Formats: sequence, C-alpha cells, structure tokens
Amino acid sequence: MTITRGAKVCIASLVALAAALALTSGIGGRPPAQDGGRADYAGQRIRFIVPTEAGGGFDTTLRQLQPYLEEQLGATVMVQNLPGAATAIGTNAALHADQNCMTMIFHGVPHLPFSYLTQDVDYGLADLAPVGGVSIEPGVLRVRNDAPWRSFEELVEDARRRPGQIRTSVSVRTSNNYVGMLAIEQAFGVDFNIVSYDGGGPARTALLSGEVDATHAGAFNSLSLDSATRVLTVQQARNRWADITDNAPPTTGPGNVPVTPNSSNYSIWAPATCRHGYPLRYGAMVEALRAAMRDPEYVAALSALGEASKLEYLEPEQLLRVAEASDAEIRGILRRDPTAFTSNP
Repeated sequence: MTITRGAKVCIASLVALAAALALTSGIGGRPPAQDGGRADYAGQRIRFIVPTEAGGGFDTTLRQLQPYLEEQLGATVMVQNLPGAATAIGTNAALHADQNCMTMIFHGVPHLPFSYLTQDVDYGLADLAPVGGVSIEPGVLRVRNDAPWRSFEELVEDARRRPGQIRTSVSVRTSNNYVGMLAIEQAFGVDFNIVSYDGGGPARTALLSGEVDATHAGAFNSLSLDSATRVLTVQQARNRWADITDNAPPTTGPGNVPVTPNSSNYSIWAPATCRHGYPLRYGAMVEALRAAMRDPEYVAALSALGEASKLEYLEPEQLLRVAEASDAEIRGILRRDPTAFTSNP
C-alpha cells in the first residue's frame, strides 16, 4: 500500500495530536538542563513509543524489559502505543517529538525499512539512531503433522514438480515472512503460491484449517501451533532454537549455501537528533539497555516463560547493519518487481 497525499496529511494530523496528548499528560517529563550523562535521566519520565497495538509482540517485549530498563536509568519508562499506517504514525511521532533524548521508539526490522520504503513518508533510516537490539523472532516454515513432506528438501522438490500449487501463508506482504518466502523461491528456483493474510493469527489459522499447505512464521509467534504442526526448516545460518523448532535444520540452498537469514528483530531506536545533539544522553541510554539485557533477573523472568532464547542483544552498530541489510534486501525486491508488496496475492 502506498499512502496517498490525503492520507499523508492525516498521518501528520495524528502525529500532531499524539504530540499534544503527550504534552498534556506529562509523558516525557521535564527536559534535562544539560547533556550530563545518565544522571540527566534520574527521576525523569521517558516516553517509549510503540508504533503498534497494545498486547502485540512489540508491546509485550518492551513491557517485559521495562522494569529492568527503569532500574538502570533511575527513571520511569512511559509506554505509549501509537499504531497505524504500518508503524508510520508512531515513528513520525517519535521523530517530531522533543529533540533532547526524552523520547525513544521501540521498533523492529524489517518493520522500520518497510514503513519508509513502501509508503510516502518524510523519514528514512538516517533519521533514526540505533540504541540496541533486544530480541529476535527467527523465521520458520511450518506444515501440519499430516503433511506429506517429511523434510524441507521434499517440500522443495514437490514445489519444483508442481510450480505455483503449494499454498503457503504469510502474515502480510510487508513482513519478514513474505520476504523469507521470496528468498526461498529465488534460492531454489521454485514457485510457491504465497497467500498473504491480515496478520499472523489468520495466516496460522489458515494452516490449521487446511486452507494452505504451509506457513512461514516466527518461531515464537507460532508456538501455539506446536502440537498440530512441525517445523521443516529454520531460516537462519544455524538453529539456536532447536527446543521449540523440532530440531529442524537451517535453510540451505544448492551447494549447502545458507539461504538469506530471515527474522524479525525487536529493538530500541532514538531520533538521530538525540545522538547528534545529546551524545552523552544517547550513550547513557545505550549503556542502560546493555546493562538491562544482562540483568540475571530479566533473563530468569523470561526463562520462566520459556522465552529466554528469544533474547538477542545487538550493539548499536550491529543493529544498524541488520537494518541496512534489510533495507538493501527490500530495495532489491522492489527493483525486480515494484508491485511486490502492493499487488494482490
């Protein structure tokens, strides 16, 4: 979907409204007087914008981290959900809020590149500064337990014999799931019938109902299907999540060459103006996240939920490289097919 001029005006209006509401509610606290490092955050209220609905993956992951980040900062983290326009509403709000490192955004890759590469917005990757990666949702390919393919190789061979006939669901077209399926098609020279749905839930339900033959989904997001389905492959260089993915092999193409790794990476970003104008505060936020991610109590809390293996801390430069690689991959797909993410399945 490409946002029209009228929709762009609507986004700008919603951003202005969100900023006004933030000011009247006190979110963000008073701005620090000077760039003095972590002490500037002590006793403050720092706004973390989540550009998706409450209760989703972004929101849940941030709220799990929230108390440990607050402890490191000595501040209150105020979570504000601003969903809409494929995360553009929340992202714009963060970029047009205060310019003194008191507003952060909890975003994801490839969600962030998708938001500016497939829509008419006035920001890009250079307008944000990476604070650090928090978690990873590796892409997997699931089939029902009664599916005829016992391995990923058998599935690919069948797709080669019957081009376009094996139906595979993805959450939406602007997702790592769809990009992952395109990478598999390109690596093996096969053609799947990729069907996009309005979210991961419907895409997974379609597999259980028999509407599709397979689904490309997140390893953790698709755990609800565990008893009725099995994982054929994990689209990473190695499978570090064997306990929740049926010990499935990593996705490798002809010549045992790994297929382009696929995942959704949840992460914290700041406006670029924060890093450039207030480098000590930006550095303090980076250090606070780094320390929170290493907190034994945080790891233990996620272990109790069976989610510790989703933790994937990335230093700012590592996160930036992941985002740049996603940006390049999406741009490459758009060069080959400008309608890849907008045409109907």
